[in-house]
This record gives sequence, structure tokens and C-alpha cells, in this order.
Amino acid sequence: MSTPKKPNLRIALVQCSLFDLDPQANLQAIANELAQLSGQIDLAVLPEACLTGFSEEAMNKGEVWHESEAIGELQRLAKHHNLAIACSVFIRHEDKYANRFLLIEEHSIQWQDKRHLFRMGGEARQLTPASERKLISFKGWNILPIICYDLRFPVWCRCKQNDYDIAICVANWPKGRRLVWSTLLQARAMENLCYTIGVNRVGTDMSGLSYTGDSALISPRGEVLASCTPSETQTSIYEISYAPLEDLRQKFPVWLDADDLPYPKHSIYNIYCFIEST
Repeated sequence: MSTPKKPNLRIALVQCSLFDLDPQANLQAIANELAQLSGQIDLAVLPEACLTGFSEEAMNKGEVWHESEAIGELQRLAKHHNLAIACSVFIRHEDKYANRFLLIEEHSIQWQDKRHLFRMGGEARQLTPASERKLISFKGWNILPIICYDLRFPVWCRCKQNDYDIAICVANWPKGRRLVWSTLLQARAMENLCYTIGVNRVGTDMSGLSYTGDSALISPRGEVLASCTPSETQTSIYEISYAPLEDLRQKFPVWLDADDLPYPKHSIYNIYCFIEST
């Protein structure tokens, strides 16, 4: 059976600084950037916590889900410029707080909460982790949405039976761990045979942490197809095609030999029982 044809996607990596705890200033900066990109792209990818920056204070001031004027403004921008926006924001929903990945289009918002909460930054104390993994569909492409710390966990990111084509990671990943960031982006692309996009912020946050961005779009072979200059506010545009991905997966079908995950919970217990009985 032939795979349905998927259109090329023009993707913008929007590497920018953020105004701490100032959604209106961040919205204005986003609006200015999207105005420059109008008509040139299909998808703009912004950093994690694009309305507030990453901090415990920001987590406590999450946007009220389904009532947020700021998220509504992002959707109006998507409609006005005929594009989609990928980002994350801190949200409140009933009695829960979450770091929520959004893919915003004119008539819809698809979402996935962050699974692995960064305990060293207070997320584990403040937020609720995702209980399930969901994929996002955009123009026929299947996307795995992940947020920052999620990138470190390959089981969560595993592409099972080629169920997604692109992994998008939005982040506030500090300068001190920039080598880890770049290495993991390439690793996730190669081990899952998928395009991988990582967009990180630049500048210095309210805690004094510095960010170099190092935003990049990686091919399924691990090649850097597009990148942003470290430490600079910059947008890089690249158009991806489905044909090279499909060709690689057909010629090099490593996914056919992948382990079934998750492993049964009792497997380690059984091993210990066997060792003790011998």
C-alpha cells in the first residue's frame, strides 16, 4: 500500500529572547516576528514558555485554559498570517497546572502536556505531568510534541512503527548544558528515523541563567539542515520533504527490529528470583 503524499512544510525556527513574566511584551515581539514571516512559512516554532519565560513564578500564573486572552491572541495571529504556531505555555485547568505544548491553527488548538517535569527548576513541585502521550497531525504530517527536559528520555520519544514523522522540542535549555541539547537532538533524529526540530531561547532570564539557543532542524540521518547562530535573536527557515524520510525508512527499516516497549513490569523481578534460586 502506498503512503499518502504529504506536502512539503516550510518551517521557521524562531530563536528569540523572552520577557520574564510579561505576556503582553512577548506577544508583541511574536506578532512583529510573524509579520515578517507572513506568506513565507507553514509553521513557526517558538521556545518553551513563550509568554512568560521559565520560572516558578510563571508556573503559578498560568493562563486559564479555554479563557486565556493571550492564547486567543496567538490564534488570531495564526489566522491573520495563515500559518500554525508551535510553542508551550504554563496553563491552569481547574485545580491543575501544566506546561502545555500547543500547536495553534486558525480553527483548532492541539496540545500535549510536558511529561518529564524538571525537578531542579521546581516543575515537579508545581505542575502535573502528562498521563499519556499524544501525537499531533498537521497537513498530513504526524508530529511528536515534546518540551525541553522530555528530550532526555528516549523511551517517551520512541517512534513506534513509524507513528510520527517529526519530533518538535521547544525549550528553555541553559548555556551550561548546550552540548547535551545539541547531542540529544541529533540522537533522537537518528534513533527514530525522523526529522527533529529543537527551538531554544536566547538571552538571560530573571534567575541569571544564560541561554545560547542552538536551535536546529535535524534530518533523519542526523544532518543539521538548518540552525540559528548561537546567542543571537534569529529566525531560520527550512523546507522539509517527506520523500527522503520515506526512502530512508524503506531502505533502512530499523523500526522492524525495535524492542516492544514498555517492558513488562515483572521482568526485572523475575530475573532477581532466578538469580536467588540458583
